[in-house]
Amino acid sequence: MWVALAVLFVAILAVLAYLDTRKPKGFPPGPRWYPLVGSAPQVKKARIRTGSLYEATAEMSKEYGAVIGLKVGKDPLVVVYGPQQIKEFGMSEDLIGRPYGSYFKLRTWGKRRGILLTDEAFWQEQKRFLLRQLREFGFGTKTMSSLIEDEVEHFVDYVGKCITKSGSEITVNMESFFSISILNTLWKMMAGIRYSHEDENLKRLQEILSTLFQTIHMVGAAFSHFPILKHIAPELSGYKCYVDTHERIWEFLHDEIQQHKKTHSPGDPRDLMDIYLDMLNQPACPDSFSEEQLLAICMDMFMAGSETTNNTLSFCFLYLILNPDIQSKAREEIDSVLGDRMPSLEDRSKMPYMECIVLESLRMFAARAFSVPHRAVKDTYLGGYFIPKDVLVTANLHGCMMSAEAGFKNPDQFIPERFLKDGAVSVPENFYPFGLGKRRCMGEYLARANIFLFATSLLQKFEFHVVPRFPPDMKIVDGVTPAPLHYQATIVFRQND
Repeated sequence: MWVALAVLFVAILAVLAYLDTRKPKGFPPGPRWYPLVGSAPQVKKARIRTGSLYEATAEMSKEYGAVIGLKVGKDPLVVVYGPQQIKEFGMSEDLIGRPYGSYFKLRTWGKRRGILLTDEAFWQEQKRFLLRQLREFGFGTKTMSSLIEDEVEHFVDYVGKCITKSGSEITVNMESFFSISILNTLWKMMAGIRYSHEDENLKRLQEILSTLFQTIHMVGAAFSHFPILKHIAPELSGYKCYVDTHERIWEFLHDEIQQHKKTHSPGDPRDLMDIYLDMLNQPACPDSFSEEQLLAICMDMFMAGSETTNNTLSFCFLYLILNPDIQSKAREEIDSVLGDRMPSLEDRSKMPYMECIVLESLRMFAARAFSVPHRAVKDTYLGGYFIPKDVLVTANLHGCMMSAEAGFKNPDQFIPERFLKDGAVSVPENFYPFGLGKRRCMGEYLARANIFLFATSLLQKFEFHVVPRFPPDMKIVDGVTPAPLHYQATIVFRQND
């Protein structure tokens, strides 16, 4: 009897193992699936060999095509690489959902909260409210331009004082150079707060965030694909870092919301937090509104909104210190249009070369990035392949920014002129750094405004140089969002040209 039970048990395991390796009919081609681990071994091997996940999947696309079918642990995953397929992916109404998994819900107390990782009616109602209220506080208007200009002026003054205090120059770590100032441009609208560059609490929080973004990835972490690792290897799998970091952020944001509750006057809002708190006190407040949701929105803005722009500026200045001729050409335009006055967003139309630097910086950032994962809301097709309901789909944006099919000549080189045509800015078809369709990044206007104003103002006043002892090695941080690996720059006051 026991022998028969053992044989039956082994047979059941064998059947389950076999079923775990079977791909849905019509699923995109990709590496073989093994029991329990899926195609994780092949992905890991390619990632180690190439240095990053975006390069690994770019390499796989040469073998399997523009749409790649993977399975990492328990999770089927589709990676889209071809430019036309990325466009189809972004515009598809069938792929507009967001992930359900515990990895994505863990960041918001095991519930689906916030804006970034929610969908359906809940997301639509919260997004409409958020955009409407942000516009009231200047989002996409002259008021927003003034807010960024004010922060840029503070930052330029801060850098100048540091150089003066040091004697002639300063050497800075560029991966964190912009972080607090970029956060301030968003946080002023969200919470009416501007943080000092000497704020030790915020510095520590930024350091913790940097560790988190380097430990996990946009499509998950070891503990999300193999849940048992949460218990047997919490540190190695990234689980402990993930939880500890989010708890610190929750505490930081919760304290700010509580302070707002104590100090704001109902009906007289100072910022978005006050407006949201007023909404919660309305008798007919919709069910999607809650204090938890406010905290989750703040977390989305705090983490995603500042990190991506900070990293894009890091790429921008990495290429500027490697190409001093581009700095010189930019200053010629700055002097011609601005003279000694500070720039404003109204100057963009008169400064096509600076705008091209912004676009090329976005291309360099996005070319190493993956889109936030989408979820198939029903059985559908992409690039002619079958995508079952609830399967996650993400785009490797390298495919539309640097691949041979993307149409950019010498794609690895930083060439702002590629966006110029007859002296005017011209954006090519395959340029999708903010995505497409209904899931297009809602922070696009703020991000582009920040990059233009910070880059223009800093180049107007300072020169940025390579630190000879520590030249950049051009490697990247392969985390939630891409960033140049740690590099430094020497900053001096601009010399007379």
